[in-house]
Formats: sequence, C-alpha cells, structure tokens
Amino acid sequence: PWPLTHCKQIFTEPTMKCITFTFLAFILFTCTQHSHGFAPVRNFCKNNNAANLASKRGETNTNTDTNTDTYETSNASSKGLVSSLTSIVNLVMGQDRNDPAARTGTAGTKNLPPAPRTPNELKDMIQQDYTEKNYLWTGDIYLPAFESDCKFIDPTLSFIGTQKFVSNVKNLVPIVDFLTERGTSTIKNDDNGTVTSTATGTATGPRSELLDISLNEKEGYVQTRWNMVGDLSRLPWKPAIDVIGRTKFWYNRTNDNGQEGYRVYFYDEEWELAAGTALLQLITPKGSIPNSNIIKR
Repeated sequence: PWPLTHCKQIFTEPTMKCITFTFLAFILFTCTQHSHGFAPVRNFCKNNNAANLASKRGETNTNTDTNTDTYETSNASSKGLVSSLTSIVNLVMGQDRNDPAARTGTAGTKNLPPAPRTPNELKDMIQQDYTEKNYLWTGDIYLPAFESDCKFIDPTLSFIGTQKFVSNVKNLVPIVDFLTERGTSTIKNDDNGTVTSTATGTATGPRSELLDISLNEKEGYVQTRWNMVGDLSRLPWKPAIDVIGRTKFWYNRTNDNGQEGYRVYFYDEEWELAAGTALLQLITPKGSIPNSNIIKR
C-alpha cells in the first residue's frame, strides 16, 4: 500500500473534489432507490457473554423508542455503501496491511495504562472521549477502557477490534479537514454529566456533543446520548452532518496481573434517524433533514 505521505501529495485539492463528488453521487443514487425501516430488533450476543447478553437485550424489541435505527434494522444498501467507502478510504489513506493489529483490528493491551478501576471511572473516561477528545470525529478513544477485541456496531458497520475502530475514523480525518472550516465552540459540563456546546463563527467545526450519560451497574453498561455535528462548508450546497444517536458501552470486570479493572467489550450504537436518511444529509443543504425522528414531548 502507498505510504500516507505519498497519499497526502496525491490528494491535491482538485483530486479531493473529484473523489468527494463521486462519492456523493453514489450516495444520492443509493439513497433515492430505497425506503427505510425503523423497528429495532436486538439479537446480538458475544462469545461467552452470549446467554447473559441475550437475556438483557432479547431477540424482540424491548425499546419503547421505535424510531431508532440499528445495524439489524438499517437497510442493506446503506450498510453496503458505508462498508465499501470505508474499505476504499482505508486502502487509499495507507492502512498498514503488514501490521496484524491494523489488518485484524486487534492489538494487545500489555503496553497500555491500567484499565479504569471502577465503573464510575470507566464512565468518566468515556465522558472525556466526547468532551475533550471529540472521538466521534477523531477516533481518539481511551484505549485502556476497551478490550482489544471489542465488538463495534452502528447502523452501517459491524466489526471486531479497537484498533480497527481507531483506524476507520482517523483515516477519514484528512477528508473531514478538507471539507470543513473549523469554528470555535464553548463547552459547558454540569454536575449531571450533561454537556452543552455553543459554536461561534459562520461554520460549525466538527464536534461530538454529549447530551446525556448514565451508568447502569446492575446491567453492566454506560449509556450515552450524543449529537454528532459538523458543517461541510466547502461544498457548494453547504451540507452538514447532524445526527443524534445513543451508545451503550457494555463492560466486563478484568484482572490484569492481580489488578482489577473494567473494560468495554461491546460498543452498541444506534441513531435516532434511519441510516439512509442520515446519508442524505450529505447531498442536501444544512437543516433540510432533522437530526432525530424522536418526537419531543
């Protein structure tokens, strides 16, 4: 594969424009050919946690919000599109195929700091990934808080490996930087873990707004509700990504050389609008498509 330094030389502004418009045309064709369903069905189990997780989530819909989209309910065209584009970006942006961790998505945790010592400490690390690291856009997560073979799903992708998650997101950073103009924002965090962000300037820089975070020690997960926001202001029609979603970080107790800790083994993300509808935000002006299907009461 080409080294990343060569890719940066090749990805001149005209080339980036050509690739971007090609991708968006593909998205337009795909999204306009299919309708989207919403009713969520939970049926994923992982390794030796399968029976326990199945009893928690079940194979039928136990969620009272019927307007969220998950990997199980999103349409195949959206999943196929995002999977294909992710593979292309990873190839072009220089993912190292000679590195087993990059290829398989997994890596050891021997050289990492210890895992969070308590569920509350794990919750704090996850919160910082949103409020300080902007991880939805950067892929910068606190690695000691995740198992190396953590399962990641969202409405468009499903894969295993923390390093794969990091590379998937970080390989998109040069493209995001090309399409966006960085704004500034002020972030406020109250005692309840709710974060508000106020942007200044004509463009909103990509940001991960944490709307809510909670810990369920009985079931063993941290749950967040968030808003992924960013103006793609360098495109002529001025679109914006604006998606509200929810993520459950299912965790296990670990023991590394006699030191107890807690790590996430299952990252379960859903969106409050259909995956195809979210993709349509890329080809419509900012504000044309709501960021959530949930009716506020």
